[in-house]
Amino acid sequence: MRTTKIERVRGVNDVLPDTCTADRQIQSKLQTCFESFGYRPIDVPLIEYTELYLKKSGEDIAERLFDFVYRNRRLCLRPELTASVVRAYVDHLQGNPLPVRLFYCGSAFRYERPQKGRYRQFTQMGIEMVGTGGAIADAEVIALACQGLDRLDLSSYRVAIGHIGVLTKFLDSLQLETRLSSFLLGNMEILRKDGKAEVERRLKDIYPDFGVENVQETTEAKTLTNVLQNMAETEARTAILELLDSMNIQLVSTREPAEIVDRLLVKMKRQDQTSRLTQALEFMHQLSQLVGEPAATIQEAKKLLSSYEIEHSGLEQLQSIINTLEHYHIDRQKIVVDFGLSRGLQYYTGMVFEVYHGNFGDERQLCGGGRYDNLVSGFGGRQETPATGFSYGIERLRLALEAEGKLPKSEQLVEVLVVPVTEEDAGYAIAIAETLRSQSLRVELDVRDKGVSSNFQYANKQNIPFAIIVGEKERLAAEVVLRDMNSREEQRLPIGEVAAQIQQMRGQNAN
Repeated sequence: MRTTKIERVRGVNDVLPDTCTADRQIQSKLQTCFESFGYRPIDVPLIEYTELYLKKSGEDIAERLFDFVYRNRRLCLRPELTASVVRAYVDHLQGNPLPVRLFYCGSAFRYERPQKGRYRQFTQMGIEMVGTGGAIADAEVIALACQGLDRLDLSSYRVAIGHIGVLTKFLDSLQLETRLSSFLLGNMEILRKDGKAEVERRLKDIYPDFGVENVQETTEAKTLTNVLQNMAETEARTAILELLDSMNIQLVSTREPAEIVDRLLVKMKRQDQTSRLTQALEFMHQLSQLVGEPAATIQEAKKLLSSYEIEHSGLEQLQSIINTLEHYHIDRQKIVVDFGLSRGLQYYTGMVFEVYHGNFGDERQLCGGGRYDNLVSGFGGRQETPATGFSYGIERLRLALEAEGKLPKSEQLVEVLVVPVTEEDAGYAIAIAETLRSQSLRVELDVRDKGVSSNFQYANKQNIPFAIIVGEKERLAAEVVLRDMNSREEQRLPIGEVAAQIQQMRGQNAN
């Protein structure tokens, strides 16, 4: 009976043995690096409440979640691991001495258009440092990301460092609505890549009044508008109603007078937001152009902030991080400051960074992270707790290593093939295999009953360096026949000498 083939789900991949082995070697080297800095492992669930990620990253992430309702609970597959690690910290680790240093590795899921290096299921490996702020902590995180790449012997990478606090401080000074500030933060990189016109187009989708020109107001009308905008909402509503009443003006409509006044106040506020949005976009455009060597770029940023009368605390923090990184002896040529870097997520509060691999114009992001000082309290932590971290994309690391010709080679998994000559010899062959395994050798047992010559062919195809043949004669004498598959030389040995002989022959073959 023929059945229909069931295809693999689009955007997810089967990780075959050689690739799986390479990934594990990558992860092992990174784990060693993380542990050398004092980070400890943590594992978190694949499934979380969707609210966890909406609270962390905003509603914009909802369309990229594998999101579902099960028994009246809204759940999702985790799109990344930082939120889950912070939730676990809040649930279990708040009593631990600070800072808490954690590392993790696991699958994440996002509904995105699949392409090379970007899949719907992927593997993240990273660290979180919870409980400390300051330049030394941020510099450690960036340096650890670089040292991990160095341990993998990756060389062609560059580090872009920014500070989201520079932009958030300016947006706060404009007193924009929260949703509009979040929109601008999430579209900073779109502005640089696709231009201001594209961001304006997107902005009109959520704020239709943006860009709508108003009839020129008289000086008196502008003055009245400014006065009302500077009042509290209740005071402004009362003032308008009293003004209309004093002028004996009656509001004739199907709506209540209070509702008409509320709509007027909303419109006035939106007009004010439009001018502020225009100012914000112009500042963002200028800020996004500041990319380059740290000292010169920070100096240019100071000039820009001074022209908008914004204080320089974010720049001072960034300069302190750059200075601290000097002590880690990272190649200066690999580091740039990029004020257009925002990472498109709302929860970052300070330093942000990304590491890219490849030639300029054809780069692939390997990792990214930054400081998120409000996430612990936002998830119900007992107090404000600063935190910082980053994560690698394992699949992207693999592609980068492959591009440099440095992908880890598959290890020799099986060292010995044990072949029983007949079915009666199977018990003895099993005992031999178990003895060798207890002596730390990787041993495969023939279970096909295909004969000695067929097993020799199999061993050659699988690159198994040694074969052990056991028949009736060997079984009765408590011996084996050991065959070197490379030289085809054979020797008869007592069971107790086999492991040592294999180790000696491996050393000779290596030389």
